[in-house]
Amino acid sequence: MRTYYDILQVSRDADPEMISSARRTLLSSMRKHPDLGGDASEAALINEAYEVLSDAERRAAYDATLSAKGHEGGEKRSFEERRRAPRRDIDATVSFCFDFDLRWHPARVKDISVLGARLQTHAPVAAGQHLVIAPANLAASAIHGTVKWARMFHPSVFERVYEAGIEFSDSIADVEGRLSL
Repeated sequence: MRTYYDILQVSRDADPEMISSARRTLLSSMRKHPDLGGDASEAALINEAYEVLSDAERRAAYDATLSAKGHEGGEKRSFEERRRAPRRDIDATVSFCFDFDLRWHPARVKDISVLGARLQTHAPVAAGQHLVIAPANLAASAIHGTVKWARMFHPSVFERVYEAGIEFSDSIADVEGRLSL
């Protein structure tokens, strides 16, 4: 089930300014508004999510509803339980390129496991894209993977940060050594 947080692409602890910025970005810059070629029903859903999350009382009631349905409190734990391999939080600088363009983009790996990683970058990413990750563009240590999910992590008119879950093509036991962490 998509929550209002998912619709606006913000975290559960986003402040009102971030929620407003996310709505503005989605409707204008991301062209979700019907006047800019977007879908009217999607724009209505974005506005509905904004109206609830921007009002403190309505947001508290909505969060309570999510808690009752099991979407809050245990969310992180249930997400962790669904993982196929334990992850470790890190903060490593890497570069990556997509199979189709071979231009290197800077990124940061935020957590990692033998099966995948969570990547943050300024380059737009989308689910299904194949990419190569390497420290300082060294092909000898390259890791091939597929973007399993992607979202705008920090929607802003001035700076956009994308976050993506990468699944490695092969299980890599020495992933930390390969990325020179």
